[in-house]
Amino acid sequence: MYRVAIDDERDVYMASSIGKKVAEEFGLDKIQQTKLVVSIMELARNIIYYAAKGEIFIIPVPNYGIEIVAIDQGPGIKEIEKVLKSEIRSKKGLGLGLSGVQRLMDEFEITSKENIGTRIRAVKWLNERQGNHH
Repeated sequence: MYRVAIDDERDVYMASSIGKKVAEEFGLDKIQQTKLVVSIMELARNIIYYAAKGEIFIIPVPNYGIEIVAIDQGPGIKEIEKVLKSEIRSKKGLGLGLSGVQRLMDEFEITSKENIGTRIRAVKWLNERQGNHH
């Protein structure tokens, strides 16, 4: 498991390069690697913009996939449903928003409490067809 403290832009690249390395070692193909790396960058940027700081965990799970957990103690997200439907667009990040991350990853969960923070868990499966035999 890798833990990256997210405080500034350098940490965004640190997290995404660790993600890329893990994805390569795990045998994800180039397309999957890119989806994972872009998702990590978006989650890390969101932490900086909305919460100022937080952390990202990159957890390789053998025979399953790579789990990403992004945690912050920021203001929380009021209207998660709207954010995920892209009704509320962020002017920040890569413009993908959380709905973009949700589309890029194979599993996506978000819990957020106002003034307590947000926790996002996303998984990129080792094998895209994996969902069928779980």
